[in-house]
Amino acid sequence: MEIGLCWTAAHKRFFLPDKCRSFSPRHFHFEMKHALHIHTAIGSNGLKSKAGSGRLRSGMVLRRAGMVFGCVLLLAGGVRAEDVSFTNSLARAALAEQRGDVSAALEIYAGAERLAAANSAALCVLTRRYCDLMYLTNAATIQKELVERAQACALQAVAADGKNATAHACLAICYAKSCAFAGLKDELAYTRLFKLEAEKTLALDPRQDIACYLLGRWNYGLANVGLLSRAFVKVVYGGLPKASNEDAIKYFQQAIGLAPNRIIHHAGLAMVYEATGETKLEIAELEKCQVLKPGDHEDADAQQDAEKKLAVLRR
Repeated sequence: MEIGLCWTAAHKRFFLPDKCRSFSPRHFHFEMKHALHIHTAIGSNGLKSKAGSGRLRSGMVLRRAGMVFGCVLLLAGGVRAEDVSFTNSLARAALAEQRGDVSAALEIYAGAERLAAANSAALCVLTRRYCDLMYLTNAATIQKELVERAQACALQAVAADGKNATAHACLAICYAKSCAFAGLKDELAYTRLFKLEAEKTLALDPRQDIACYLLGRWNYGLANVGLLSRAFVKVVYGGLPKASNEDAIKYFQQAIGLAPNRIIHHAGLAMVYEATGETKLEIAELEKCQVLKPGDHEDADAQQDAEKKLAVLRR
């Protein structure tokens, strides 16, 4: 039975990591790097086979019970022990993924959704599973479908239990991932939604480090937005919202305090230090990224990015 969830929604496009291009103050976009940036080959159906998993490290492609894929967010209510059908569905889907049969996994998850229609915790698990599958394909259409399925599960999870902090965290992450497939105006609309959900998460459970991380990305993104894009921000937000690098640093430090071994938190803090010109502090955080053990896809990618940045800074 899965009791944890682990991913982070964004690492570099605007505020969040999720697999695309890296964000800079010159580009007003979410860098959804960890959901889209895949280097391995894909099959004719657009899905990677097990043999072609390449860069995805052993043990990181599939997440079974108790594993995390970004940061551990304790579920507000566990999946019922008696719900054997749901648990078995997860196990069967995991085996299908191991065989490289992602289509079969999706069909099984669709059935699991029906079993978990009113179970917020179970829907959170399915949200995470759909997000994990985004790492197994390079096809943007399939990735978009997966994030839509994940978002639908997260919305159901919130509807089933509005006091489940993990459900709100799941929804915040899905809104962030959706930015990679939206135009600028819709992307900005998603930023409002994911910020609201991150704030609700913290209000329900101040220990949710992923919410602190997301708010750090939000502050960083808006604090460094270019002049041209500010016009769009004003339209979507009804004015320029209060955001600063100082608040970004505060949230990233809070995230680190709650989960010091999460590489993405240190990478986020280093990113802000780069924007503020504090190179020594930036290097210190990047060096921490280098020595920590990755816990999931996001951490692994953030670690590789940190190593590249350090190589440039040390020249």
